[in-house]
Amino acid sequence: MNTKWPSLVVLVAFMGLLAFSFWEMRDFGDPMDEYDDDATTDGKISLYDRTSNSTIEVNRTYMDEYFIDHSQDKDTSTNNAVTAIVFDWRGFDTLGEATVLFSAVCGVLIALRTAFPKKEGPRTEGGEK
Repeated sequence: MNTKWPSLVVLVAFMGLLAFSFWEMRDFGDPMDEYDDDATTDGKISLYDRTSNSTIEVNRTYMDEYFIDHSQDKDTSTNNAVTAIVFDWRGFDTLGEATVLFSAVCGVLIALRTAFPKKEGPRTEGGEK
C-alpha cells in the first residue's frame, strides 16, 4: 500500500481550507459586513501638526467607530482601546508572529548544531574524558 495517500489528502484538505478562508475574507478595514468601505461617519478627528502649527481634520471611518464603541465591552475587559486592539483583537496575529520567530530560532540552532559538531574535550591518561 502506498503511504503517500494520507499526506496527499491532508495537503489537499489544508489547501481547500486556505482557499475557503481567502474567499470568505472581509475587505481590509471593514469590521462589519453591512458597512461600505468608502463610507465615513459624520465625526471628525482633529490632529495638531507641531511643525506647521496647524490643525488637520481627518474623517473617522467605521473602523475607528468600531474600535471606539467596542473597546470596553465585556468581551475585552480592558481599560483603553490600545490594550483591546493589541491584546484582544490582534492576539492571534501576535501569537502567529511569536510562533514564526520561535521556529526560525529553532531552525537556526539545529542548522548550527549539525554544521559544527561537538568538540571533544581534553583526554586524560587513561583515555577517559
